[in-house]
Amino acid sequence: MFLALTEIRHSKMRYALIILTITLIGYLTFILTSLAYGLAQSNRSAVDSWRASSIVLNTEADGGLRQSSLTKEQVDDVSPAGADVASIGELSAVGTSAGDSDKTTVDLLGIDKDQFVYRELNPTEGRRFDTAHETVADDGLKANGYALGDTIKVGDDTTLTIVGFVHNTKLNVAPVLYVPLETWQTRKFGDLPQGAPKPQASAVIERTATPPQTPSGTERLGIAIFIEKLPGYSAQNITFSLMIGFLFVITLVIIAIFQYILTMQKIPNYMVLKIQGIPTWFLVKAMLIQATLIAIVGVVLAAGLAAATALAIPPSVPMSFNMPLLTGAGLAIIVMSTLGSLASVKTIATIRPTSIVAGE
Repeated sequence: MFLALTEIRHSKMRYALIILTITLIGYLTFILTSLAYGLAQSNRSAVDSWRASSIVLNTEADGGLRQSSLTKEQVDDVSPAGADVASIGELSAVGTSAGDSDKTTVDLLGIDKDQFVYRELNPTEGRRFDTAHETVADDGLKANGYALGDTIKVGDDTTLTIVGFVHNTKLNVAPVLYVPLETWQTRKFGDLPQGAPKPQASAVIERTATPPQTPSGTERLGIAIFIEKLPGYSAQNITFSLMIGFLFVITLVIIAIFQYILTMQKIPNYMVLKIQGIPTWFLVKAMLIQATLIAIVGVVLAAGLAAATALAIPPSVPMSFNMPLLTGAGLAIIVMSTLGSLASVKTIATIRPTSIVAGE
């Protein structure tokens, strides 16, 4: 430790540049990680709030809620008396406020007032809906100027009054509007010809450990599989994961290059130390401690920049700073920095003290 700190104090500018590089890489890693997590949450937070174990969809929907529709018979078959299930209707729509031409993409979710999704709605402001023309909205709509008691027009003929807000409830990166299931049916299907069967729901979600038999024309998916099938969810996660992974590799390579150059510059010093009887393992340990300390300082500075960004960034940006995830990313950078310094171990080990005596 003493040798590592002495070298850092002796060559402040060199090590400051390495710390700056790690800080910038760490900051970029934290921002990308937070953006990836925030976008993922914007895709799935409504589904997570249901705390369901499985979902039943139409077999023709290819696992997509938006493409699915279930008849009354199918819903009844999958919802036996006493089952812990809930019908869900989904519709992507464009909402406008009264007297305003600004448009906001929203996700209309129809729910049954007698089922658990409605019962467990916990508005942070206001109350749950009571009538067909009331809605409980995601509080992300506040960033678009909406407040409790405002109306939002969905389509040409549906006007809803916001009577409550719930926190962090989005689907497909759009704020959710919870409405009665009947309102969703009317908005999505309108007036069907007399005698034509009106779909009852888009899907049925379940919490039961032993679900009933899957009705004909439907498929049952685990909720984790369903989330993976959300539009763009998997591709987005893979893209960000690759970007963050490459940053870790870049960190390893940069530290390896810096440490190798510094080691080559310090060969005469290492020769003198070896002549004085300092063993190779001690020099290697000092180098590893040095690399770890530099990485820790860089990561701490990067965390400070990320915290400042979290305070300054507007709520409309889908970025979420998850501490366990960011801590893992920071530890990964420190580990990569330490591993990168191992590239110089062979150079230190092959230094011959006799070379300085022979004048080589």
